[in-house]
Amino acid sequence: MAGLNGNIPESILMDFAYIFGWDIDFIFDIKGGERFEVLYETGYVNGEKIDNGSILYAKFVGRNNQFKAYRFSNRDGKITYFDQYGNSLKKAFLRAPLSFNYISSHFNPNRKHPILNTIRAHTGVDYAAARGTPVRSTGDGVIMSIGVRGGYGNTIEIRHGGEIKTLYAHLDKFNTDLKVGSKIKQGDLIGYVGDSGLATAPHLHYEFMVGKLKTDPVKVKLPSTEPVPNDKINEFNNLMSALDKTVRIMK
Repeated sequence: MAGLNGNIPESILMDFAYIFGWDIDFIFDIKGGERFEVLYETGYVNGEKIDNGSILYAKFVGRNNQFKAYRFSNRDGKITYFDQYGNSLKKAFLRAPLSFNYISSHFNPNRKHPILNTIRAHTGVDYAAARGTPVRSTGDGVIMSIGVRGGYGNTIEIRHGGEIKTLYAHLDKFNTDLKVGSKIKQGDLIGYVGDSGLATAPHLHYEFMVGKLKTDPVKVKLPSTEPVPNDKINEFNNLMSALDKTVRIMK
């Protein structure tokens, strides 16, 4: 095993970003001065390193927040990462539905519309991206509507659990396998970035609604998936204590 403060392999850094990706936007949230720790497996044969294994423990310390992750098998044997309280780091929703260049327009109830030149609430986030960039569902759900919707152009609306709905607008085209009533999973391809409807350039307009309330997709607190099962809490706590001890020794 190796626990390093520098010279971290790229594959481990990518895994680190994935583990905390539901809570940290590594494009916009990193301001400088952040610290992190990672403990990961390394495979050796006859004293020669052959590969990097899984991250066992990770910690991120930002300016105003701190996150920890512990690798643990849940009830069905699936490997998941949990925080120190036993909550899954994997959220029921992705923070963003695509790989984007930048946010071209934030959630703003008093925004001046760039085409209509009137004050009109901007009830979502606009992600600037190249035409044809894949757009994915941020959570499990069912297609409520798919088609042209006025100024939104080609639009998909998805119903999730707990009165949550998401909307994806200005698409160039849809995944042709989808129709109203189709069941989808988090990360499934639903369409491609475009500029259909009232749009000045290719981008994705994304909305996150809880009941009738439209929230800021960038700031809304995302619900977690299942925590450590009650019958495995003691096992998890023992593992967490052992990993914490290892990290202290290696510092």
